[in-house]
Parts: sequence; C-alpha cells; structure tokens
Amino acid sequence: MPALRAVFALAVPLLAACAAVTTADGRRVAFGSSEFRSYVEAVFREQNRAASDLAFAIEDATGPDGAEPPELAAAEDALLGACAGLNELATARRDEQRLGLRQSADAARKAPACERATLAAQAALAARTK
Repeated sequence: MPALRAVFALAVPLLAACAAVTTADGRRVAFGSSEFRSYVEAVFREQNRAASDLAFAIEDATGPDGAEPPELAAAEDALLGACAGLNELATARRDEQRLGLRQSADAARKAPACERATLAAQAALAARTK
C-alpha cells in the first residue's frame, strides 16, 4: 500500500504537468508551468478589477427604486460564479491555508472561464459608458 501511494503521489503532478488549458485568446498554457501560474495570477487580478468596477457602476446606476441595471447585474453574477474557485484559491493562499492538490488544480483549471467572464463584464461596462 505505501508503494501505491508513492506511485500515485508521483503520477498526479506528472499528469497535471502534461495537461494544458486554453486561454480566452486561444493560447495553450501548460498546467503547472510558470507561465500557467502567471496566467492564473493575471486572470485573478483582472477579474478583481472588473468586479470592483462593476460594483461601483451598479451602485452609481441603481435607481431610486433600488432597481439595478440588469445587464450589469447579470455580468456581475456571471463573473462571481465563474471566478468563485479562483477567488477561493487566492483567499486560501492569502490566509496560508492549503485547499489540497485536487481542489487547487480544479480551481486553477477554471481560470479560462473566469477570464471569459471578466472580458464579458468589461464589455458590459464599456457598453454602459457609451
């Protein structure tokens, strides 16, 4: 049994290193590479910026009856949903906690969906300011 655990412990990182994700612009980035880590960090920072911009735009555009602009509210909901795993990963790292290999990898693999939601949120904001 210990030998099986050792093989599994070595196989998981090796398999993860062979996998890749496709970014919103079509680039393939190898999971586990330094390029992938940079990509995930950039997506996190950009979505964080977009989430803040959306929050302020929604606050500014909310009518006296409390009605939020539906296109911005939908973009915010989509962004928060698509980026929840990435935000959880960032929060855990900030708090010096470990999510575990599988949960961390699952969250990081969702970076392209978060990136697409970020681009959609930025587009909704840009359309609102035209």
